[in-house]
Amino acid sequence: MPARKRVRLVIDVNVLVSALISQDGGFLRSVFNKQRFTVLVSPELIGEFTEVVHRPRMRKYFTIPEAERAVARLVGLSQALAKDPPVTAVSRDPKDDYLLALAAKGNADLLISGDDDLLVLKKHGRTRILTPTAFRMEFLA
Repeated sequence: MPARKRVRLVIDVNVLVSALISQDGGFLRSVFNKQRFTVLVSPELIGEFTEVVHRPRMRKYFTIPEAERAVARLVGLSQALAKDPPVTAVSRDPKDDYLLALAAKGNADLLISGDDDLLVLKKHGRTRILTPTAFRMEFLA
């Protein structure tokens, strides 16, 4: 039986932070399973994630050391692009376009997001855009 192709993922920061807040370790362990998925990151995604988890309002969910560990795990368990790919205007929210550029440059199969500005697109190039729930139903059920 041939080996199953790894699914290449871009995960929006909103999904990563939500999983941390809800302490959804099962979701995080599943998506960082290198046998099945390759999570793609870029300097901009890592920067945004770092900034969000260090916001003062996040202290009610996790401590600074826990935030630092989450950033280190994201970096350590992902495949990183050396530099941010060029961004073109695609979505309704220009701040989301870097995720689409990352997905395109990284040949991502999926972009997982809870952001309606991305979800409305449904697809960008070869990358399907799914909610975390739709991703779970299709890939983790």
